[in-house]
Amino acid sequence: MKKITEQIGKTVEEAIRKGLEELKVSRDDVKIEVLEEPSNGGVLGILSARMAKVRLTVDKKISDEQANVTKTKLEEILSNIFGITGENFEYSIEKNNNQLLLTINGENVAHLIGYKGKTIESFQSLLNSMLQREDEEYAKVFVEINGYKKKKEEKLRRLANKMADNVIRFRRPIKLEPMSAYERLIIHSELASRKDVETESIGEEPRRRVVIKKKY
Repeated sequence: MKKITEQIGKTVEEAIRKGLEELKVSRDDVKIEVLEEPSNGGVLGILSARMAKVRLTVDKKISDEQANVTKTKLEEILSNIFGITGENFEYSIEKNNNQLLLTINGENVAHLIGYKGKTIESFQSLLNSMLQREDEEYAKVFVEINGYKKKKEEKLRRLANKMADNVIRFRRPIKLEPMSAYERLIIHSELASRKDVETESIGEEPRRRVVIKKKY
């Protein structure tokens, strides 16, 4: 049975740390879902204040046998999907600790990435849903296309620090553009170790965004 815990904290990072301590695992061994992000509301930020809430699920390192079985099934699914769409993409599937990494490279793959990466996330969710529906022991699949996710994460981390520096420089909070929960988590995580700024999320989906402000 999978080990799961839900934790709350003043920040997402604080809630995650509590979960890791309870489960006694490293960050690489868990799947992190942000259930609620911290926000201040109401009069003087006191009324309707909300703590961060996360769910951590232990994803143990998969065995070679699990990886091979999942790889075979994944190749079958991809063959069926690409057979229907008439596309012939080159891809590789590699074992990566607690998941399989499906890497697709090519010149005509922009439609698989989609606007702001929405299609690649949907494609990844679809593959995992198809696998898990048949057998929960299948390894999870992480989809990367032309290095898009890696580049995006690096870009978000640079943006987080640049905006944090501007907050200190101009002495006023900065609201970032609306982002997905995954993107917001990257911003929160990147700035969690800084002593001069703090972050919170405001608004409702799909317009929820991160606010970076100076610590006092």
